[in-house]
Amino acid sequence: MDLKRKIPYITGLLLVSVLFVVTSENGFFWDTVQLGSEHAAFFLSTDFARLLLPDSIDSGHIPAFGFYLGLAWKLFGRSLLVSHIAMLPFVAGILWQLSRLVGRFIPQKYSGWAFLMILADPTVLSQMTLMSPDVPLMFFFLMGVNAVLENKRTRLSAAVAFLFLTSMRGMMVATALFAADITKNIFMTDRPGHRIQLFLKRLVIYLPAILIFLSYNGYHFLVKGWIGFHKDSPWATLFERVPLSGMAYNAGIIVWRLVDFGRAGIWILFLYLLLRYGRKIFRNDDIRFQLYLFLLVTALLSLSMVWAKNLLCHRYLLPAYISFSLLSATILFTSDAGRGFKTAGIAFWMVMLLAGNFWVYPEKIATGWDATLAHLPYYSLRKEAIDYLDKKSIDFNGVQSFFPDISSIDDFDLNGDHRKFSDFDNTSRYVLYSNVFNISDADYDIVKKDFSVVRHFRKGLVYVDVCRRNTDLPAGITHLPGD
Repeated sequence: MDLKRKIPYITGLLLVSVLFVVTSENGFFWDTVQLGSEHAAFFLSTDFARLLLPDSIDSGHIPAFGFYLGLAWKLFGRSLLVSHIAMLPFVAGILWQLSRLVGRFIPQKYSGWAFLMILADPTVLSQMTLMSPDVPLMFFFLMGVNAVLENKRTRLSAAVAFLFLTSMRGMMVATALFAADITKNIFMTDRPGHRIQLFLKRLVIYLPAILIFLSYNGYHFLVKGWIGFHKDSPWATLFERVPLSGMAYNAGIIVWRLVDFGRAGIWILFLYLLLRYGRKIFRNDDIRFQLYLFLLVTALLSLSMVWAKNLLCHRYLLPAYISFSLLSATILFTSDAGRGFKTAGIAFWMVMLLAGNFWVYPEKIATGWDATLAHLPYYSLRKEAIDYLDKKSIDFNGVQSFFPDISSIDDFDLNGDHRKFSDFDNTSRYVLYSNVFNISDADYDIVKKDFSVVRHFRKGLVYVDVCRRNTDLPAGITHLPGD
């Protein structure tokens, strides 16, 4: 491959490398506080002697990611830098598997561009800056897709087993790989008379994952009496079932997630190519398989999201984003479109995705902050706000805040500071508020009406406010912490 064709690959590697350098001291963010920091701290504090987490931080997933992170801390020290470095094998794996995947489907002339275009997705990049279980999930998904395409049984078995270890969503992704594998390597073979025999033999690939699932969840149920979640779980409200109308609403939100943060540009390009070339596109076996994979992954992930009140995070659809980007890039670069159109398509795609990092909605509309690079200023702003509270000698007992800022400072920054803000219930003198919190409309109205900003910290699209209560106290309250 000549240097010109390597430029997009080099650009992608540089982009990821720069992001690692500038974010390597960033703390844990959003769900990673629980799924990463708190899980790892538990395993480290118990010297890895206990497999099951306390109910207060047990959200039903097999906590392999927290175990891995805790092991990294034990071996190399408990620090943010060690935590970020622990993610690098998975980040490198994503880049490696993605480059192999695009090389399989995209002409060499354009494979580097396809690599960069898929990598530029705001949610993919944002998650790769975090200490998040979705980073290994992306790696093992891509590893599994390549194993299906190459019919590498041992590699596929490992990918599926590790997907089961990442999360319950990893299990759904593994199910999609199972269906893709059976379709690709049994029903699309030239041995129709042996399909049942082939199917039974192929089940051996999935036995390690099934044994992992049965062993962990069986033990979990014997000890705790529940699997996944229970009525007293801290996350019970997230798992509340919704009626049929609520499922329709959630389906609409999932569609929004698929086009959010600039991905609308990919859909526009896809629909244009579909209208222009019609059925000719889908005469290609590779494109048909990619469409099938995208529909499988999207359907299975949506089924795990649509039934509940609040399981609609952008990052939950990462395999769907990657699958659709691969499909759209393959159509673009294998179509009869001229070189000028393909060049314009690359530019349009990249501009839309880069601009997607600046898609921030009004504050009463939730923004998926962990799914966009727009959140990056938050870490330094939060530290400035805490420094301000210390400088003004404001007691943390008199300060309330919101998820994700209600764990201890140490859980975020691994700095030994175990002070924490209490969860907002409108009984404090001070409130620490940021537009990355996605709070309820009712709480937002209370903060804006009953509190005044005494210090405003802003950088880019993110701000953090230290707010002090106005004179009037809530009904029935005569004294507040911090008075």
